[in-house]
Amino acid sequence: MINEAIENPKQYTYIIAGGGMAGLSLAYYLSESSLTYERILILDQGNEATKTWSYWSDEAHPFDVFAEHSWGQLEVNSFANKNLNLTIAPFVYRKIESGTWTKAIQEKLHQNPKFEFIQARIEGFNFQGKFAQVLTDKGRFEATEKIFDSVSPYPCDLTNPKELKQHFVGLSIETNFPLFDPNKATLFDFRIAFTNACEFMYVLPTSTRNALFEHTFFSGELLDEKAYLAQIKAYLLAYYGLSDDDYEIKGSEKGIIPMNYVAIPQNLHQKIIKIGTSGGFVKASTGYSFKRTQVLLKKLVGQLESDNKNAHAIHQKRFKILLDRIFIQVLVDQQVKGSTVFEKLFQKNSAQTMLRFLDEQTNIWEDLRLMTSVPTWPFMKAFFKIVFKRPTFY
Repeated sequence: MINEAIENPKQYTYIIAGGGMAGLSLAYYLSESSLTYERILILDQGNEATKTWSYWSDEAHPFDVFAEHSWGQLEVNSFANKNLNLTIAPFVYRKIESGTWTKAIQEKLHQNPKFEFIQARIEGFNFQGKFAQVLTDKGRFEATEKIFDSVSPYPCDLTNPKELKQHFVGLSIETNFPLFDPNKATLFDFRIAFTNACEFMYVLPTSTRNALFEHTFFSGELLDEKAYLAQIKAYLLAYYGLSDDDYEIKGSEKGIIPMNYVAIPQNLHQKIIKIGTSGGFVKASTGYSFKRTQVLLKKLVGQLESDNKNAHAIHQKRFKILLDRIFIQVLVDQQVKGSTVFEKLFQKNSAQTMLRFLDEQTNIWEDLRLMTSVPTWPFMKAFFKIVFKRPTFY
């Protein structure tokens, strides 16, 4: 007997393949838009691990209400144990727990009868005539307008040491006694950076007894999970005097984020649009994705509203792309410590300028001034390598 769903695929206006952060964010902006549509299908493969998303902003955002905690003070600790206390106003740094956010967005969308959720394993994409289709273990689903794909892999070889990754393991702990300052988050602690790879601890205290500690690398080579955990425990003992008996582990997280730059040109004429990590929404040189994804998706929905099919899914200035590629090459070459680069940038520029720079909100003249803060020779070598040799892994 032929499966009816396979023989006669169900039709939707839009299909969002992947119900993670990018897919649900797109669904949210579609639900708030002026677009008219019959139905939108969200195909969710399930088993999404709990994650921490952090971002800074100097203006209100609809997702601010989901923040577990926020900070107006950040700090950066250099390898030489020099502490920088950064007041970031008018910016606010926020932390969102993915499970809380996901549940809230799903509940909002479930109230809209035009959205449908189906849990299915996505097996591929296809075209049937003028319509695009998603192939799943529960049959074929067809989009009369577009499919938004957030599940296809981003081209990054995890085994290639010349392809930069942000890789990390984090522990959320609760101490037996009050210890932390919940008014200040540690963006970078480079006191653990004993190699030329960019290695740091990231600390988000949400109360006097609760904090997230993430051991993070920007490098090409991955570590065994035990190595990250050992470094976190050593850090807790060295800088907070905490032994294993002094705290309880309340949760953990880990991840690998591609930081190599790959051009993924897309315009809205296409029937299948890649979004999220699949579409290159992660900022290549830093691994930041949450706020950038929101900005890009909100613009994308705006272009759909105006029916501007010539619009690009990501519109990036060529100079910003060049800066990203140079920065990545410096981190890959490791001819200067990655920690030194970030230390110099924060030591010689205001916190507000740095946050705007990391958000790609600075102009070309501000970028050039920022580049005078970093060690010149490694960046010049990286520039010539990018411009003249054009390595294939970028």
